[in-house]
Amino acid sequence: MVSSLRAEGMTFRQFECVSEGEYSPDDAAWNYMDIPHLTYVHKQVDGVLTLAADAVTGSIFFQKLPFLRLPLTVLTYQSAPNAVTYYTSFAFFLLIIQTSWEAMGSTRTRVTTRYAVGWTGWLVGLFYPVIRKLLERNYRILMSEDIPMRNQRGVLRTKGYEFRMRGDVPSFLESKKIMQQNVLTPEQNVVAPRVLPSWGEQIIPFDSLQEAQPCFIGEANHMGLTLLRSGQSIHVYPRLCPHEGAGLDGAVTQCAAAEGGIRTELCTIQCPWHGRKFRPILTISTPMGESAFETDWHTYEVHATQVRIACKPSLDTETLRTADWSRPAKEKTS
Repeated sequence: MVSSLRAEGMTFRQFECVSEGEYSPDDAAWNYMDIPHLTYVHKQVDGVLTLAADAVTGSIFFQKLPFLRLPLTVLTYQSAPNAVTYYTSFAFFLLIIQTSWEAMGSTRTRVTTRYAVGWTGWLVGLFYPVIRKLLERNYRILMSEDIPMRNQRGVLRTKGYEFRMRGDVPSFLESKKIMQQNVLTPEQNVVAPRVLPSWGEQIIPFDSLQEAQPCFIGEANHMGLTLLRSGQSIHVYPRLCPHEGAGLDGAVTQCAAAEGGIRTELCTIQCPWHGRKFRPILTISTPMGESAFETDWHTYEVHATQVRIACKPSLDTETLRTADWSRPAKEKTS
């Protein structure tokens, strides 16, 4: 592309930015072809998606700059199995970016982003140093927001988790399906299955829970739980998003309000990566009589002043194949 445009009389200057991290090349590929996270993770860029297919997207982005929002029409496409390319024009400049990734070890990946800035006319070229500084600054901001996502998935992989992906490379279109469960837990991972990462029975007195102060049980994985008091209700939430592995500790809680501003029982948390909302796995309205509930992963015994929560020792094969730890609990019939 650069060679063809040079033949048309354009001048190009090129530079690159490199980052490395403890994650898989698949995590980098997923990150760059993930559409929804642009809205929730990146604060500097607002955008409107205009076109989406498996390997190409078109968008109109509004790049935030001091005192203005710069509209950019951006085309993004998968240019190689391990690379994506973007191009856009702004003012008198043309910008072509290619990002590629390569494995540097079993759990380490290097990502290289190459920038080609083009223009016509020597006078315009005098502003290239300013454009480069703005692009390097923008790169640092984007990486500060993207790398924690990749690192989270890298940590999960070291613990035996894997991620479902249709085909050999991620798809722009598939990334929009935020209700899919793409996380494979250690015991669902057929390549390297591991034992259930369970914890002992937990007894939680209701009076130990403070308003809007989360109580965490277990680790921040698919077996972990968060208890949160809202008025006279105790809500139980997952600690890991089954979509792509985002941690839900610290997720924003939203409680619906009835007329007069009185909170209702409907409280949700929102995934910080893609905006998926979760209703509570279980809501205990205190005081509550003796009752028992269960999910595919846990059992709950509710008493007048406390709740006992325990991990199930095992899951049968059919349940394990379709289990989603964010589904609501059901009352036990026996």
